[in-house]
Amino acid sequence: MINVKKLEEKENKVLKRKDILLMLDHKGEATPSESKAKELIKDKFKADPKKTEIVYMFSEKGKAATKVKAFVWDKKIVEKPEEKKKESKEESKDQEPEEKQKGKKEEKTEEKEKKIEKKKEEKPKEEEKTNKSEEQKQKSG
Repeated sequence: MINVKKLEEKENKVLKRKDILLMLDHKGEATPSESKAKELIKDKFKADPKKTEIVYMFSEKGKAATKVKAFVWDKKIVEKPEEKKKESKEESKDQEPEEKQKGKKEEKTEEKEKKIEKKKEEKPKEEEKTNKSEEQKQKSG
């Protein structure tokens, strides 16, 4: 059996929700899932699980206890867009490397072109300097 101990409860009137901090003691059991935590909040605070949002769950090291922060909304219905996130991650994995590679290749070619242009500009200047120094030697010598 999981014991629920309320550590803190605040009424957030601006956002129309309750901010709840709980300690779940679950001796002899695994760490409760989010759905189990929502069920416990529903029983303790008479809250609708659809309007309950688990912010975080941290297990205490070396103890069978979990700290839970949750929001219980007055109107908002909380839905997790897990499927959308998974799809978008897969799509972005496929697209991002190609885009990044193209961007990197373009940057490298631009950098190389700039270096080549600088070298071309520097060579005539060096040749002029050597020609001038040879002319000066001939005049003085």
